[in-house]
Order: sequence, then C-alpha cells, then structure tokens
Amino acid sequence: MMTREEKLQNIAESLDMELEEHELADYENWDSIAVLSIIAVINEKFDRYPHANDILKCKTVKDLMQLME
Repeated sequence: MMTREEKLQNIAESLDMELEEHELADYENWDSIAVLSIIAVINEKFDRYPHANDILKCKTVKDLMQLME
C-alpha cells in the first residue's frame, strides 16, 4: 500500500505544483489537463481508471488521496 507521502508526491508530480491542504480550485494549474494527469497517475500506480467526473468531484488534495485508496 502506498504511504500518505507517496500519494502526495504522485499528485504533486502530476500537477507540477507544491501541495498543501487548500482547495484544488485555488491552484492555477488545476484544469482539465491536471484532471487527465491525475487519472493517468491512478491508472499507472493502482491499475484503476477513475472517471473524470470522480476527479472533478474532489475539492481538496485530501479528496484526491482518498481516490487512491
């Protein structure tokens, strides 16, 4: 199982940003390309393919991490 820090690192790498517990909408890099990047990370690391709507429902980094569990 992936640790919390590993999950954060994967999210940070895919979004090319520093992560804090802010609203995703506050990040200027949070756009449709970021959603696709998160889908790719989850697919690559967890062999799952979440729907874009599942990603768009996430409001915080913590929400994204929960999708990885």
